[in-house]
Amino acid sequence: MLDKIIGSVLSNALGGSANGGAQSGSVITDVLGSLLKNQGGMEGIFNQLQKGGLDDLLNSWIGTGQNKPMNADQVNDVFGDETLSDVAQQVGVEKAQAQDILSQALPQIIDMLTPNGREGGVQPEVITQRVEQAQQEGFGLDDLLGGLLGGQQTQSQVQQGGLGDILGQILNQQPTRTSRTSAPSSNDELAQDIGSVLNNFFK
Repeated sequence: MLDKIIGSVLSNALGGSANGGAQSGSVITDVLGSLLKNQGGMEGIFNQLQKGGLDDLLNSWIGTGQNKPMNADQVNDVFGDETLSDVAQQVGVEKAQAQDILSQALPQIIDMLTPNGREGGVQPEVITQRVEQAQQEGFGLDDLLGGLLGGQQTQSQVQQGGLGDILGQILNQQPTRTSRTSAPSSNDELAQDIGSVLNNFFK
């Protein structure tokens, strides 16, 4: 499943752990996917961050500078105790664990998809680049891709054919609206495009 790919990349980027324990990519993507559904998509998440007074953090994740950290308490303040309890229950983790995952994953995913900030827009091909980077670091995604492709590609064929090419075919990546213009994109535009990219993984 594609969610395992992005989850593995996120898990690798997050140091393979959340709340002190090892977390699989599927747990991270399950928590993200559950929050997305609960909030009605990425637009809802952006709106809650803005309503919660975290514009400064959101802008740092979108921008090209250093990401400002989000702590677990801020996650709870923004999305609410009931929402996070629902998300945790759906995924089968503790509420504190879900808070910790979201506090790390939200900045990472928004930053990852907007490498050039508002002017560059959302760039889904960056996920492919991150997967290739993870592969070079020996993260072991070849077998995962082999399973994803139904055994049609052996590990050597994956390496020979180019991981980026294979992922590009699977994702059928199209440039997003925000990446097609040099004009700065609004939060709403970025949220819509991030949501459309993530929908490919959380189907």
